[in-house]
Amino acid sequence: RCNAIYAMRRAFSSALSRDGASALTSGRMYNWRVRAVYSALDKAGKADGPLCAEDLYSLGHLDQYHYGGTDACDEAAALLGLDSGSTVLDIGSGIGGTSRYLAATTGCRVVGVELQPDLCEAAAALTARIPGLSDRVLFVQGDAADPNLTLPTPAGGFDHAVSHLVNLHLPDRGAVLAAAHESLCEGGTFVIEDFVLVARPTEAEARTLLDLVKAPSVTSIDGYVSELEGCGFVDIQATELSVPWTVWCRARSDEYSLTEAEAVALHGREVFETRQHFYVQVANLFAGGRIGGVRLSGRKPGGHERSLHRGRRAQALKARTAPVRILESGASFGGGDAAAAAVSTAAATAA
Repeated sequence: RCNAIYAMRRAFSSALSRDGASALTSGRMYNWRVRAVYSALDKAGKADGPLCAEDLYSLGHLDQYHYGGTDACDEAAALLGLDSGSTVLDIGSGIGGTSRYLAATTGCRVVGVELQPDLCEAAAALTARIPGLSDRVLFVQGDAADPNLTLPTPAGGFDHAVSHLVNLHLPDRGAVLAAAHESLCEGGTFVIEDFVLVARPTEAEARTLLDLVKAPSVTSIDGYVSELEGCGFVDIQATELSVPWTVWCRARSDEYSLTEAEAVALHGREVFETRQHFYVQVANLFAGGRIGGVRLSGRKPGGHERSLHRGRRAQALKARTAPVRILESGASFGGGDAAAAAVSTAAATAA
């Protein structure tokens, strides 16, 4: 069963590289939101001039591209312990909703990395309209896995990394996870929210994941954790979000349908029908019980921790070869072949 799932993932990746990856870089998946957010601001009489952060939060899915909206951001901030001294890397920052919200509510500094140029440009433009925020939030357009991408990385690395509903879209998820590990400081922590396989999807669900959601990298939670461990992360905790996401996605679908007249007037019939279809299909994916969600948190080992582990390994293999004085009278213990034999016996017993 696991082999079948991973074979399907490889097929997804291959197909996406042929047919679907351009949908991400060309902006076909998300650029409607760039137009939509400006239309919504125009309707509110805020097409130009300064904005408050709340002006954007209030736009819901037009600002926050992940499930749970700002609640998910609050949960990530609490898990990571963000404050005004924190530096954060936001991987797949979209139109900047998560980056802006974290900076505005915790005082942290954020660098967002976004592949799609139109989203990155809009993120920077919207943030610049919020007084006092643009000096703490910066957006960089590019591939987070590109070793040649230049980021304004703090000395020693970022304290934290966040990624909400991004990695499912990547043909090579492992490359981005490895880049995140490299970008973090020693002891740095992360929060990721993403799709996972709860069970093997039906053929129709598999096609929906690939063709509609553009999601080639959806694996089991165990597979995800193993991939993170392979990149060097430790202390990984997985919290399944399948139930709340199922409820949230169905509510989004139902509520969006109820806004038909307003949405068509604001964004046009084509956008409304396209989004309605997308929201219904994603809600159905979660309702089927084979596609779920997860929040993953963990950390990059610190230098002292690695030294301790090396010391433990070395000590386990070390045998005392010289006698050790134990009494003031000069009596001693161990040394030579007897000590080595004793250590070998103890190690074998412990194993």
